[in-house]
Amino acid sequence: MRNFYYDAKAGFPVYLAALNMRTGIAIITPIITLIGIDLGLTTIQLAWLAAIPVLCFAFTSPFTGLLKRMGSVDRIISVSMWMLAFALLLRGSGSVFSLFFFTLLMGVATAILNVMLPSWVKLHGGAHAGAITGTYVMLMGIAAAAALAVAAPLAQLTDFGWKLAMLPWGLLALAAAVWWQLRMRDSQLHDYEQTTKSDWRKLLKSKKAWQVSCFFGLQSMNAYAAGTWIPTILLDRGYKLVVSGFIVAAIALFAAVAATFVPQIASKRADQRTILWFFSAMTAFGYLGLIFDSGWRLIFWVLLAVVGQSATFPLSLILVVLRSETAEQAQALSAMMQSVGYLIAAGGPLAVGAIFQWSGSWNAGLTFMLFAVLLQAFAAAGAGRSGTI
Repeated sequence: MRNFYYDAKAGFPVYLAALNMRTGIAIITPIITLIGIDLGLTTIQLAWLAAIPVLCFAFTSPFTGLLKRMGSVDRIISVSMWMLAFALLLRGSGSVFSLFFFTLLMGVATAILNVMLPSWVKLHGGAHAGAITGTYVMLMGIAAAAALAVAAPLAQLTDFGWKLAMLPWGLLALAAAVWWQLRMRDSQLHDYEQTTKSDWRKLLKSKKAWQVSCFFGLQSMNAYAAGTWIPTILLDRGYKLVVSGFIVAAIALFAAVAATFVPQIASKRADQRTILWFFSAMTAFGYLGLIFDSGWRLIFWVLLAVVGQSATFPLSLILVVLRSETAEQAQALSAMMQSVGYLIAAGGPLAVGAIFQWSGSWNAGLTFMLFAVLLQAFAAAGAGRSGTI
């Protein structure tokens, strides 16, 4: 109980940030069809909309080292929270331009947070890094699941449609930004705590850094492709819009909670290969079930795939902590991992959407995702092996 209290107290700043980091992405998936109809967007345009945040993660992450001039990790996170709140509040104003532009701004803000949170954990988490990582990823998943669950009902509640579904999450981000702003009154948080210099470009010669980056990228490719299209796949196979959104939300919520302790377990091992392979295999079996099965059993296969994906994401983040020696090296590895990784991941929603438009079959897209899981398991062989960079 004492450890749980310490984790909750020590990690609260990143927990509050994490609550807002996936809601803006999650709410798109169950209402993406409604957005397309309302704004006259094609399947490919909708796929680009889903890919924008991931592309931002890829192209923003390499430049986060330049933000050190702003001050501490805490200061950078605080400013990023304001950017995120501003983007989430204005994205649903109703035009194609605002939808795409503020999705872009949301992606940039989230990209910075993606890089800074593992660095914050390395700096402040100590022996509790695994527990804090697992908890903030769980909260990220819970918030995303809540956004998934209420998006379709809110979109159908009033004449404001999908725009109303976006409003609550902008208000939540605004409250978090205000809290972080008030927290920054502590003068100790203004100084950059690290004295050594590290650059992600130095890691380009590291085989281990590339293995971690590729594992992260492949699991993210699957996660974003599945998150974007699985509700639509269920809709195509006979489930109603609200029901498909609720199913995916409920499963995502369960998976987020179930995966909470996975990073803590992994952090106590010198070698993480077995646990990475186990959850990769779980994801693969889920996709196989979606390809060959039908009816109510699809829910079970979605559950299997999403639990596997939900576990590999926090495992990727704890690998940053375990494979680095200092907080600044963790920030550099996080920047490289998320730049390379999200560049790979951006192809997921686009590829599956293009494959469906070309073939007319969701099974073809699921086969592509299954192949990506096999590559993910191959990358895990190096990323999970003990040792630091």
